[in-house]
Amino acid sequence: MQRIELLPLVLDNQSFFQNCPDIIPRIIPFSPCLDGSEVNFICGPLHTGKTSFLRQVAGSLQGLKVYINFEDSRFRDLKPETLQEIKEIAAEYCIKGHEDEEGLAGKDIDDKERPEVPVSYFLDEIHYLPGWGDRVYSLQNDGARVFVTSSSAGIISKEISPRLADGIKIIRLLPFSFKEYLTLKGLRVPRPNFLTPSRCDEMLCLFLQYFENGGFPEIIKSGDFRLSRKYFEETLQKEIIERHTIQDPEGLKKLAVFLISNMASEYSIDTLKRAGGIKDEATVRNYLDYLEEAFLLYRVPMFRHKSEKPDYGKEGENENERESNIPCKVYAGDTGFFKSVFPRYPDSLGLRFENLVFLELLRKGKQVYYFHNTRECDFLIAEKESQKVTAAVQVCLCFGGTAVREREVLGLMEAMEEFGLNEGLILTMDDEEVMEIERKDGEMKRIIIKSVWKWMLE
Repeated sequence: MQRIELLPLVLDNQSFFQNCPDIIPRIIPFSPCLDGSEVNFICGPLHTGKTSFLRQVAGSLQGLKVYINFEDSRFRDLKPETLQEIKEIAAEYCIKGHEDEEGLAGKDIDDKERPEVPVSYFLDEIHYLPGWGDRVYSLQNDGARVFVTSSSAGIISKEISPRLADGIKIIRLLPFSFKEYLTLKGLRVPRPNFLTPSRCDEMLCLFLQYFENGGFPEIIKSGDFRLSRKYFEETLQKEIIERHTIQDPEGLKKLAVFLISNMASEYSIDTLKRAGGIKDEATVRNYLDYLEEAFLLYRVPMFRHKSEKPDYGKEGENENERESNIPCKVYAGDTGFFKSVFPRYPDSLGLRFENLVFLELLRKGKQVYYFHNTRECDFLIAEKESQKVTAAVQVCLCFGGTAVREREVLGLMEAMEEFGLNEGLILTMDDEEVMEIERKDGEMKRIIIKSVWKWMLE
């Protein structure tokens, strides 16, 4: 693309970025990104508001702000040097415009005396620019703040320049939380422990709507649940089939539908091969990676102590291959996908409820596993570096019947004993109590039963 063609597109992108509608602020801490020198990599599914988040960040910064959306269909035949040309256009035209705003235009100022303008680059869907890693590194080296977005998590590990790898900060953007849902609805986010009974009933009704439709902002605003299916299809096509040149798109789609309709469940490779009509095990594993990179699903492994060596797989496999055979559960990228992707499938509120809790733990930045010994605990929270387990969480739609209470408590207690925890958490739809359980040695264990919507408002 010639410079004369690139200029109007760059300037048009600036106009689009600056003239934005009202933004619903995301409840994501980004203040540390404003002062650091790292490249800030914002990744998340299509239609979760990554561009709006860039605008939110830009509103907290001073100086020149250069925005480019590399998904813009008018950008054609991009080359690695395109970013350098954009940088030159920004220096020539955008900085001039900034000086106009500062009242410096037309003044005879020596270059050495010209005030230094801090520059921030906001580069949307950066993966459409070939060789972008090295170009972004050059911007970082120039002292610019750099914020990039992508709808694929895969480029973090596969396409980032080794020189850039140590200077990158990753921000995960997921569909809206319940707090953000309330904000988008124009409602005040309440303090969960200071609500009247009538206000609790109102919050529970709002939560049930959120739970049913999921967290994509446009679906929340419009109430058009059909968009969820559209997003699923679009993500499959753009982020997986086209990006990875999939030769069997029908098999991929069957596999994705099967996994989403069996959210919060373990799977075996043989089952997935049958579900997708796929003969090759390596293809199934690749498809799993692609679906996770596109944020359509997540895999949560069973917790294994560091001292334990995986004993799954065939003789002769290396360590990474054996690790890939550790049992996993699969969760959908949004709870709304379940009914939109496979509406005739018998619904399981309990599994969708568990999926909702998983996504909230992910938003909170937790390292999540599940525990399965003689009994099962839905979630273990571990420190990322040491892998020390710090919390155990059980999820139960209704904590009522005797058999249910016994199953959930015993599973949680087994996990607490295994990892030396004195307190555990059971999240329910609307039940609340505190249980004190005495062990045989006289030590007391505490289990908190809490409404999930109150937990999400904390």
